[in-house]
Amino acid sequence: MQQKSQVQMIDGVVGKLEVRASGLSENKKGLAVICHPHTLYGGTMDNKVVVTVEKALQQQGFATVCFNFRGAGKSEGAYDEGKGEQADLAVVVTWAKEQMDETAHLLLAGFSFGSFVATQAHEDLQADALLLVAPPVSLYDFSPLQPKVPWHVIQGGEDEVIEAQAVLDWVRKQPNQPDLYWRGQASHFFHRQLVWLRGVVSVAVNDFH
Repeated sequence: MQQKSQVQMIDGVVGKLEVRASGLSENKKGLAVICHPHTLYGGTMDNKVVVTVEKALQQQGFATVCFNFRGAGKSEGAYDEGKGEQADLAVVVTWAKEQMDETAHLLLAGFSFGSFVATQAHEDLQADALLLVAPPVSLYDFSPLQPKVPWHVIQGGEDEVIEAQAVLDWVRKQPNQPDLYWRGQASHFFHRQLVWLRGVVSVAVNDFH
């Protein structure tokens, strides 16, 4: 059964932020906050990969929040090279937790640039798990990022934006190894692979508690 989502504006650090929330007032498995791809290249919370992840997480019993970083969609402000976007994420997580049990377990998810922001912020936000789709390891400095929580990486072998091999190399160096889901024929935006993506997300978070 599809959860009903509500779009609203909340107070951010540099202006209003546009959020789409579902299930916050219900007793859910946990809270999942999903970060979208790069604002300057058209990334918003309505990106099809973000929406696919959102629906899969809802199906698995999560309360979900997608939001637009500053400068995307109706969110005020301007792109801030990932620093301000971490502040946006922190505001959204705090707001969402106030709507539900603040002890609810937190899953941070992100696609492309959004996965970079989520990984950078996950310790400060005390996330219980991470879900990264096509992390842009070849575009940003991921070398100091070593998640210590349970985490999952989903990557396409035909990614035309990110070097898929760089993602593999980064993952293999991690002291805390993630679950890696690889789709050899998938592009960066998972064209014609969204059904597979949705299924993999469901599998990845099935044991989240």
